[in-house]
Amino acid sequence: MNRVVSIALLSILSACLCSDEALAQRSGRATASMGRSYGSLALSQSILSGTRRLGDAAPSRPAASLPALTTSAQIDAAVSYTPDPQRTERTRARVIEVISGPDAALRAELEKAFADDAVLKQFERVISANGFSSRNLADDMAVLLQVSWETISGSTASKAQIKGIRRQVLDIFLGTPALRAMTNAERQDWAEQIAYQAVLSTIARQEALRSGDPARLKQVRQSVAAMLVAQVGIDMSQLRLTEQGFRRKS
Repeated sequence: MNRVVSIALLSILSACLCSDEALAQRSGRATASMGRSYGSLALSQSILSGTRRLGDAAPSRPAASLPALTTSAQIDAAVSYTPDPQRTERTRARVIEVISGPDAALRAELEKAFADDAVLKQFERVISANGFSSRNLADDMAVLLQVSWETISGSTASKAQIKGIRRQVLDIFLGTPALRAMTNAERQDWAEQIAYQAVLSTIARQEALRSGDPARLKQVRQSVAAMLVAQVGIDMSQLRLTEQGFRRKS
């Protein structure tokens, strides 16, 4: 499997999805557009260059040149960020621009649907259900990979598997100089784009399931899989999820 170079979109655990419906109902037309457009929300493909490969049999270890992190506070500080409201607003505006394009009416609907950081708040509710923090980039990435697998496989990850993904992702972050060197602003930009990806793709999956149309659900799954390959370099069909995280299929 290729190295991880960006994060793709995902759908959230079905037990945590109920509050997404209220967000979707704020604009039916916007919801439909989200389902069609989430695949175009590309994240940076340069931040994660040089990361370790997921699925390696042996656990990754911090590079010798990296300072050791010996306390939970040090580890948390290495992967977390303090939000800047101005950056949050720029990300929101960029997502709306990508989805709406030249459609002024859709733009207005998305402005209403995304007002008051509705998407980020929803993501926080979802991610905190597993004891994670949306201000922790490793947690964000773990949730995205988890939900991506769930969307494509049609399965639900167990609590042990979710913890395994989180440990695997955290190990990647702590063992990768490029990730350890990220600035607070870079972490925030990436984390908040992840949040939009997760919530929008969740809505797309929900709407497909609600429609009862197998072809529509298949299209959503194919879109998620295609984005993972194109933007992240991960082919989920070649992986299995274990309590230690993702591993190559035998």
